Amino acid sequence: MCPAMVSTTFNCRILAEMTALPPNAATHIYAAQEFLKKGDHAGAERAMGQVSAEFLDHPDALEIRWELAAHAGNWDSALALSKTLCQLTPESEYAWLGQACSLHELGRQQEAFDSLVSAFQKLPKSPMIAYNLACGACRLKRPADAWQWLTKAIELGGRAEVKLMALDDPNLAPLLDQICAL
Repeated sequence: MCPAMVSTTFNCRILAEMTALPPNAATHIYAAQEFLKKGDHAGAERAMGQVSAEFLDHPDALEIRWELAAHAGNWDSALALSKTLCQLTPESEYAWLGQACSLHELGRQQEAFDSLVSAFQKLPKSPMIAYNLACGACRLKRPADAWQWLTKAIELGGRAEVKLMALDDPNLAPLLDQICAL
């Protein structure tokens, strides 16, 4: 899976948007979210199987479907789902990170990076997008750009938290000396 591309506890808006879905669909989507939090992908699949087709394109359902596609390694499907999410919820950090992760897993590194640049233009206060831009720049062998993005992530997310994450991230290995000096 994508290192640091997407958090395992994702950003479902189900509680805030419960009224946007009928109770039956909301209940099954919420159950799927809870199964995923526990790492039970089969349970999430079963719960999503109970959701009517007309509600499978709701942003909350799309996030769960992306997670399931990513877990299964079905990156073409994950990419299609994340693109839809980006269109429906352009303010969602999760949607953009999912798209970049899908592109990364499909070997489309420059597109993943470009997608995150677009995301950062829309969400300039996101430390996770800046952090993932640092990872992407390293994968593209652009350490100076990577360092700029990592310092932006630190500015937005806090030095201690970002440094801890960066020290364990193999994507950022070219920056290890600079990270240690922080």
